Amino acid sequence: MPVNSIARCKVQTVRVAVSSQPHQVSVTGPSTVTGPNRRPRRHCHRKGAMLILIALMLVGFMIAVAFSVDVAHMHLSRTELRTATDAASKAAATTLADTFSEASAIKRGQEIAAANLVHGNPLMLDPADFVFGRSVEAVSGKFAFAANQLPKNSVQVLGRRTQDSLSGAVPLFFGNIMGMRFFEPRCIAAATYIERDVVLVVDRSGSMKGDKFLSLIDAIDVFVKTLQETPVNEQVGLASYSDTATSDVYLTENLDEISAGIRSLPVNGYTSISRGMNAGSVILNNSRGIEFVERTMIVMTDGLHNRGPEPRDEARILAAAGVTIHTITFGADADKARMQEVATIGSGRHYHAEDGLQLREIYREIALTLSTMMTQ
Repeated sequence: MPVNSIARCKVQTVRVAVSSQPHQVSVTGPSTVTGPNRRPRRHCHRKGAMLILIALMLVGFMIAVAFSVDVAHMHLSRTELRTATDAASKAAATTLADTFSEASAIKRGQEIAAANLVHGNPLMLDPADFVFGRSVEAVSGKFAFAANQLPKNSVQVLGRRTQDSLSGAVPLFFGNIMGMRFFEPRCIAAATYIERDVVLVVDRSGSMKGDKFLSLIDAIDVFVKTLQETPVNEQVGLASYSDTATSDVYLTENLDEISAGIRSLPVNGYTSISRGMNAGSVILNNSRGIEFVERTMIVMTDGLHNRGPEPRDEARILAAAGVTIHTITFGADADKARMQEVATIGSGRHYHAEDGLQLREIYREIALTLSTMMTQ
């Protein structure tokens, strides 16, 4: 081809328009030059970043769901364990009060625990999960449990779903994700069923004749009726005194015998409170035993001690034997100071009644506080 033939080729010109504004270039023709503010390839980078973010959010969401499911699962298992443990302790304490047998109490507690499901499986308790002791009411109204103390009125149960327990640990649904394969809840419940042998020691001296003794009969009837309405079958005895004392009704669950016994008492003579307390201790010596039964004496008087040993000395003997002593003074002539001391020595309470109505309310209040069913 001749050299000058190149000139015949069509040459496409490009027109460039330069604006007066800086950095604004207009190009026409087949090739387009974009300005510095437009970068089409950035859209691809944004789409990739969003996909990664969405993937991370999905992973986080799945972890949150798994965590929520297992947390709810743990709460439910803990609630079921608490219910089963409470039931086992109550059953064991009730059986202990009925049989005075730790072996029977453990067996019954195990049966009731196994009847309750924790994570779909029966709660199996080992005999070592049962601890027997005594619960004592503090000033605050709460009960404090002390293991192996007498009388044994409480059963403390350790409920657990741990790997070394008979039922094993609670498996988690998403344990591998959370790095924790098992949940090991534990809870403790203590049930107290206070069983008492009670002796009423009443004043039948000459100063009690007439309306006073009738008021005492009414008050004892209220005491008996209130006890009959409580869930615990208390055993109650009756002793009485003037210048001498008698053990009138030995411990019985037939409380009507107490009401009948007080109506048959003669009313006369001087006042020997200590001899009445001694007659009451004779009755308590035939109680169901100090290992499982609280022993309580309720001493009532309307006058001044004027015969026999000092009542405070008798109170020390009874307190050393584990007997709780409550005292009641009735009327303006009663020796409140001495009877307050007797109650203090006997770790009990002192009450004073000015009239028959107050006397009835005091006996009713004492009856209500004698038996208590509670769970810690």
